[in-house]
Amino acid sequence: MLAPLSDDEMDELDQFLMSDATSDETMMLDMLDGYLTAVVIGPRNLQPSEWLPGVWGPEVEDAPQFDTTEQAQHILDLILRHYNGIIWILQGDADAFEPLFDTVTYPDDPREYIEAEPWAHGFMQGVALCQQDWQPLFDETQGRELLRPLHLLGAEEVISEEEALTRWPDQREKLAKQIPMNISAIYRYWLPYREAVHERDLGTTIRRVAPKVGRNDPCPCGSGKKFKRCCGAAATLH
Repeated sequence: MLAPLSDDEMDELDQFLMSDATSDETMMLDMLDGYLTAVVIGPRNLQPSEWLPGVWGPEVEDAPQFDTTEQAQHILDLILRHYNGIIWILQGDADAFEPLFDTVTYPDDPREYIEAEPWAHGFMQGVALCQQDWQPLFDETQGRELLRPLHLLGAEEVISEEEALTRWPDQREKLAKQIPMNISAIYRYWLPYREAVHERDLGTTIRRVAPKVGRNDPCPCGSGKKFKRCCGAAATLH
């Protein structure tokens, strides 16, 4: 697995995401972190080709304008390494996971508040990539409780009663503080399913790459008979 990003590399990625090379729809670093976290902990093992376009924006025209192919590869490597870094942290100790939240201040209020809305919005966009696969978690009471702060802070649309729960900075910060623990619980919820899917996909891959046995070849079971006289015969069981 590739090494997680250093602080300098994280800053470099942050600067690129905010640069003129990207569109106004491109995710900022905190939103990207939430998005990749949903991809990592969800029920499906999504390929980069399925989630990477969403980093830049909803339209093809949102793709970044790289100066060179080397720059394009470098930025892609940074994103993939950050993705792998999230996996590394969760596999090592899911309870130690720390989302990349920002902070915010308001006029006439000296206090600095945790700002988790962009992160949660990115997370919910990651969920939307395979919403149907996430549905079992939405259908369970405990699952809805785990998703509640993420939904309240990051959903595209909420009902008026839910809006009242995020009206004030201290309300939003209280929800933000619930997210790390909930992420570790969601990670563990889907872990057995992800492992089962991985084993299934691995088995399928092995079967695909195994060389085809000819009917006159020795049977791979080791009986010494020709395949057509052994496992190749439909009625043969051993």
